[in-house]
Amino acid sequence: MKLEGIILSSVDYKESSKIINLYTSLGKMGIKIPGGKNPKGAYLNASTPGLILDLITTDSKNKSLIEYHPINNPFDLVNDLSKINALMVILDILKKIPDENNHKSIYEFSKKIILSLNDNNPDKVLSIFLIKILYAYGVNPNLKSCVICNNKNVVSFSVSKGGALCDNCSTPDDTLNTFIEYYYDKKDIKDYSDTDFKILLDKIRNYYINFVPIKINF
Repeated sequence: MKLEGIILSSVDYKESSKIINLYTSLGKMGIKIPGGKNPKGAYLNASTPGLILDLITTDSKNKSLIEYHPINNPFDLVNDLSKINALMVILDILKKIPDENNHKSIYEFSKKIILSLNDNNPDKVLSIFLIKILYAYGVNPNLKSCVICNNKNVVSFSVSKGGALCDNCSTPDDTLNTFIEYYYDKKDIKDYSDTDFKILLDKIRNYYINFVPIKINF
């Protein structure tokens, strides 16, 4: 079987093998790496979290790795702690993706996000990922009309209310436009607007705490 996957984690298996837990276009799956613990083996580097693999496995129910080719190198990020932290949050989110989803589109998006970490502000990349991935958890923030009075003239985003507010119900802020752009637009990471990412990530964190049925740490 030929497929691609993002390594989420790995565990030792029996005396000499490992099992890698992947996120793929088919969803989450585990694949055995025979001899994966051998320091001189061919599969030694095939279990690094954040590594994206082009791989061939057996066709059996309990799949084993036959061949792999890395698409990226997570070790390129090791000199930037903020990039490593962003990658770890992304992997943690993917571990918790509900099974009932369009995994093909989520995989392609997540692959693009991880590959973009090298050349972009990690806070920007993480913000885009966290906002866009909300749909995978069945969370759809109302960004086009006021959640209090349904007025279409929205000017701000309220974490406590869970969506947009109009000029009658709040004062304007810049977060709403960023949420709208990051949630709806589809373009290259570098083409999204910059903002104060400390403020934005703080709002995203509080939004997840209040409305997303998972616990994340960032």
